[in-house]
Amino acid sequence: MKKKIIITILTVLLLPILLAGCGNSQSSGQNGENTIKIGVFPIGDMLPLVVGIEEGYFKEIGVEIELVTFQSAVEKESAFQSGNLDGIITDVIVAYSLEGAGVPVKIGSLSLGVTPEEGPFGIVAAPGSEIKNLHDLQGKKVGMSYHTIIEYVLDGLLEQEGIDDENFVEKVSVPKIPVRLEMLMSGQLDAAILPEPLLSFAQIQGATLIADDTEGNNLSQVVLLFQSGFVEEKRDVLKSFYKGYSKSVEAINSNPEKYHELFITETGVPEAIKDTYSVPVFPEPKVPEQNDLDKVYDWLVKKELLDTPIKYEDLISNGLY
Repeated sequence: MKKKIIITILTVLLLPILLAGCGNSQSSGQNGENTIKIGVFPIGDMLPLVVGIEEGYFKEIGVEIELVTFQSAVEKESAFQSGNLDGIITDVIVAYSLEGAGVPVKIGSLSLGVTPEEGPFGIVAAPGSEIKNLHDLQGKKVGMSYHTIIEYVLDGLLEQEGIDDENFVEKVSVPKIPVRLEMLMSGQLDAAILPEPLLSFAQIQGATLIADDTEGNNLSQVVLLFQSGFVEEKRDVLKSFYKGYSKSVEAINSNPEKYHELFITETGVPEAIKDTYSVPVFPEPKVPEQNDLDKVYDWLVKKELLDTPIKYEDLISNGLY
């Protein structure tokens, strides 16, 4: 039997506890028919939503945004699957996994990842290591998390260097990223794949960057994912939402320094790099390219993580902007 990504479903009785403990909630106004409830992590890709709330871009066009902050991917995806969220910021692995598990979803747009330069992941070697490039990783312990965008990027970076041996590195599953960083810095791992801003933080602490996903193939894409039913019922609300979202993106990209303090505060950038860590450049709303999604789909099928045929057009919502 083929393996599948297991998406945890919390019972109705547990959901109030889950949502109560998920973190802070931010809103652009009172809940109503034009409210969009979006689950996020406290990381950089949520900034356009925060700016839209702070500057009143959503409110002025009659859309109310409620951000619900989570610390766990399982909690965020479970709340979404159970219908307690209209949308989430996530990656395309999760989008395919939910659709394959029978949860109808639509990608509204990319949050990051229109070009490889927007990639947030990299592989770093432990401090004092003699590892200088990807070929030096042969037989080494690399911290990652199975069946996620992390593993997809790791495999993709190795493949770009002509390394397609599944056993070239010893993959060590460490799903909790702070623990993964700690194990790297203490020498329990030879290398690890990390997202920003912990990627930059690790280098400040002596780790060596040996590869990242800012060049070559477009490996990591962050998306705004919505319930299919919500897209069908609230298409006009989403069209208005994206007008406000575009204003946020324009405001951030035209004056990133204005939003640097907000960015640092909302996303928990480590103290050691907060003064030098830059606000990302965010793309205007755009759906992922079919070629990029097809590569993710092929990887999932190869890993026997997906056995449901899913077409590009099944996952994309066009005409929202």
